[in-house]
Amino acid sequence: MCLCSPKLGTAATTGYIDTLGVRRAWRKRGLGLALLRHAFRVLRELGKEHVALHVDAQSLTVATRLYEKAGMHVDQLAHEYQLKQQPAALLSTVKSGWNT
Repeated sequence: MCLCSPKLGTAATTGYIDTLGVRRAWRKRGLGLALLRHAFRVLRELGKEHVALHVDAQSLTVATRLYEKAGMHVDQLAHEYQLKQQPAALLSTVKSGWNT
């Protein structure tokens, strides 16, 4: 499946690929590439000069290779930071190196 939007935010000339998916049993048969190319054609017919999507570069599906094979390139990189919060009881026992 390939779900697209006719524009990305306020960028009227950029179409957006919201979701691209191929069931695991059907992967490695060229379906993802065919879906992407079809989406590109439809978006071009709608007057879109550019197509964008967001991807998790750490994904185990190695989707980035598929997008590059389709002719796409990296435009922006984003990093997400996370912190696992510790219970307050544990935090109160940690000594900081700061003089108070």
